[in-house]
Amino acid sequence: MNTSSTPSLAVIGGGTMAEALVKGLLGKGLHAPASILVSDPLEARRDYLHATYGVATTARNAECLQAPAIVLAVKPASVQEVLGEVGPSWRPGALAISIVAGFTLDRLHEHLGQAPIVRAMPNTPCVIGQGITAIAGNDRADANHLEVARAIFGAVGEVLELPESYFDAVTGLSGSGPAYVTLIVEALIDAGVQQGLPRRIARELVCQTVVGSAMLVQQSGKHPAELKDQVVTPAGTTAAGLQVLEEAAVRATLCLAVKAATQRSKELGKASH
Repeated sequence: MNTSSTPSLAVIGGGTMAEALVKGLLGKGLHAPASILVSDPLEARRDYLHATYGVATTARNAECLQAPAIVLAVKPASVQEVLGEVGPSWRPGALAISIVAGFTLDRLHEHLGQAPIVRAMPNTPCVIGQGITAIAGNDRADANHLEVARAIFGAVGEVLELPESYFDAVTGLSGSGPAYVTLIVEALIDAGVQQGLPRRIARELVCQTVVGSAMLVQQSGKHPAELKDQVVTPAGTTAAGLQVLEEAAVRATLCLAVKAATQRSKELGKASH
């Protein structure tokens, strides 16, 4: 067992997002490896995290409770059990930062009492430092607590402080959004192959087209429709392709996908009660 006696940050749950946070924080020099403690029930996972990043690890969630800030990075199916275990021993001044989807600030408060709590909704591009995370604090989380959370998630991408009432829509849009975009990327690669391009070349063309287009929207300040129209020439190739997309209701289908994911997030939040 690899443990630290005085961690400055603890993470309960050593999965993909926890690893992304550890990697980002160490890479930005915001924490030393020995100052981070990660708990996980799987010995192989603990050994991997310690060997790869040098962080302290433990199988006992209770050992994380001495840290001043503790990230809850467990799956929604496990959060009730974990909170039932650590909640009674939670120190009132210790900051809880939860990335558990659908688990509200009120629900966390029921388990953690007077603790300051920040709820966060990151997405998977955090793994490469290109994520975006929404954060919201409860009434006990002051500006300093929110700054701690902002620094943690700022190590893996952009951070927005938003009202918690937005979180279901954030989950449906940016939380689930990488799956929509990668589906579109996959489809475009397949389309290039169907038109005779080698898969390797189609993949390179599509990936850079998507990345470049997103950056163009982000940096130009122009409405996406204006940028789209700059590509369209009368009776040209792009006009022909866009007509097919509009006839197939791609725009409306994406709106329905975000709506369905948002609704599912609301349902999960209610189920947690």
